[in-house]
Amino acid sequence: MKNALNNDLITNWLTLTQIQMNVANELEANLQEKYQLSLKEFYLLLFLSEASEKKLKLQQLESMVGLSQSAVSRLVSRFEAKGCGALKRIACSDDRRSIYTSLTSIGQDKLDKAQVTFEEVLLTAFPEKQIKQLLEHMLHAKQT
Repeated sequence: MKNALNNDLITNWLTLTQIQMNVANELEANLQEKYQLSLKEFYLLLFLSEASEKKLKLQQLESMVGLSQSAVSRLVSRFEAKGCGALKRIACSDDRRSIYTSLTSIGQDKLDKAQVTFEEVLLTAFPEKQIKQLLEHMLHAKQT
């Protein structure tokens, strides 16, 4: 019985992971096509827009975006290299080793436009009934 339960949990987990990957791929494709943004770049803009003063240290962005410090630094550098003016770096006055990445008004505008597409993709690509059934099945299996 326990083996069957474990198999159900694994199957459900793999299904949930597959759904998440499909939706993420759809988001990535739409953001790239319409705004030349990767999904990680979108997340970077989103987290900065939600932060106090629309700025965060690179170290803070690591865990939020899910990248290493060097990868976040490269991500910000690529944004700067695009020359779109969405971000700017600011030296931290308290700690010279730290650098803030700040969202500009151009970056906020870019995010606002991309967020409309992001939400549209989620509404159409996210199989709401399938997810609800899967989560209910997973909860039921865990409680049994």
